[in-house]
Amino acid sequence: MTRRAASPATTRPATAAVLALACAALLVAGCESRGPVASPQVQPQELPPIKQQEATPRYKAELRTELAAGYFDRGQYDVSLEELAEAIKFDPTYAKIYSIYGLVYTELGDDPKAEANFRRGLELAPGDSEIRQNWGWYLCTHGKPREAIAEFEAAIANPLYRTPEIALINAGKCSVQIGDTAAADRYLRRALTLKPGNPIAAYNLALLSYRGGRTDEARALMRVVMVENNPPPEALHLGACVERRLGDRQSEQSYVMQLKNRYPNSAEARAIAGGTCE
Repeated sequence: MTRRAASPATTRPATAAVLALACAALLVAGCESRGPVASPQVQPQELPPIKQQEATPRYKAELRTELAAGYFDRGQYDVSLEELAEAIKFDPTYAKIYSIYGLVYTELGDDPKAEANFRRGLELAPGDSEIRQNWGWYLCTHGKPREAIAEFEAAIANPLYRTPEIALINAGKCSVQIGDTAAADRYLRRALTLKPGNPIAAYNLALLSYRGGRTDEARALMRVVMVENNPPPEALHLGACVERRLGDRQSEQSYVMQLKNRYPNSAEARAIAGGTCE
């Protein structure tokens, strides 16, 4: 389970899409200072209807944990903690409880509790890729990108992992953080191969391409990003900069006007008004 994977970036944990993105929706700040992020994962479980007399303690714990994940995604951390406390009463061995605890405590700035809960979750379910992705996201956003990449790799290696693109995006973001742009490029391209329309992967790869001087490729990738109904300011700023470098004044102004109209008070709107792209 993760958290918002949001607009284009790597993202904080996103309840499943909850990402890499996500870095926006995603998203808590990602591994880089700029850019939409892929986030922690809080994926809803597909639980079938069950008769009251068949409701086991594990099933009740799963339901409470899903409620907690939903409240986490909405930023209602106090209510999320209440639901997790109920879940743990039903089944303290249910690993995903601790993954959501870890995400909540991360948002609350209580790193010792966040780490303890992520580790407990992995003790109970070492093969759970969602928990490993969330733990990797935590490590990457807490100054340990190399350790984070190892966790993302472990998550990706699991053939049963339903959203490997989230871990791939975050691995790409963390690779950028350590200066390994070649590895970042590989991770992000793998993510786009798995999910060709993923705006978070497309944004981060467009950013890499722009910085690497592959401006035509950056423009093509930005078309994928712009399919989003509400692209974040980072994406609009990058799009404007791409078109400026290509000399397409009309397309540049289209991005600039969207940026000013949708996010007039954003740092990106101020930067583009001042002529800043780098």
